[in-house]
Amino acid sequence: MTRKQFPEPVEALILILAIFAGIIVLLFLYTLVFGAGLTPQAIQKETRYLYIFGGSLFLFVPLLYSLLFKYDIRRLFRLNPVPGSVIVLSLLAGIGLSIVGDELDRLINMVIPIPDWMLEQMQPLRAENSTDWFLIMIGAVLVASIAEEGLFRGFFQVTLERKGDATRAVLLSSITWTLIHMNPYWAIQIFVTGVVIGYLAWRTNSLLPAVIVHAFNNLLAVLALNLFGEGESLGWYEWGEHVSPPVFIGALALLVWALRQIGLIYRPPQTEG
Repeated sequence: MTRKQFPEPVEALILILAIFAGIIVLLFLYTLVFGAGLTPQAIQKETRYLYIFGGSLFLFVPLLYSLLFKYDIRRLFRLNPVPGSVIVLSLLAGIGLSIVGDELDRLINMVIPIPDWMLEQMQPLRAENSTDWFLIMIGAVLVASIAEEGLFRGFFQVTLERKGDATRAVLLSSITWTLIHMNPYWAIQIFVTGVVIGYLAWRTNSLLPAVIVHAFNNLLAVLALNLFGEGESLGWYEWGEHVSPPVFIGALALLVWALRQIGLIYRPPQTEG
């Protein structure tokens, strides 16, 4: 009998839910044990690094699980190289997607304003010293992008692709990724980002472009949170409450162009009739 090389989609989904539940329980227990007598702000500060690095479980658990069941690690996690041109194009796509996502966020916020308590959830990503900067960059930018992409665009999406068409796999992995974030106010932006990243992972059959775009998006979010105060304007970048139209149009064009170029590089060979 041939050894099974990939998990079943339901199996992968159950593992995702188990990891997510484990992280929630871990945060709760940590707060319960070490947060007695502390203010909410102090508790948030105490748990910031657990919050930042807890996402690493999204990679370590499925990796260990795959090793235990002897699944094909390289194919399951898309551990394939890409040309240098694709790395550059992925960076350009990340720039374009971040700006388009920013405008989408502004539009949605005009209709459904994000409550203050939700914004408070971003406080662990505020750096107070050089050590904070280093740990946040490692945890929220590098570790988070590698771990989440390894789980959602690797482990989960690959299992879905093997059981159905790629479009459905990209959409289902993006929906799951969105739900795991538990943020209804940013759900649309997260979903759109997930679709773009999922397409890149499928098209290139490599995790690297997805990690690059994800990491760049997180990097800009961390920089914006720490370097720009509320109400500050970037002049050339903003137009009232929106992203400047020339900047937005340029970013959208850059995103479409970069994705198209990557698609051309990985275009399937034409068969002669």
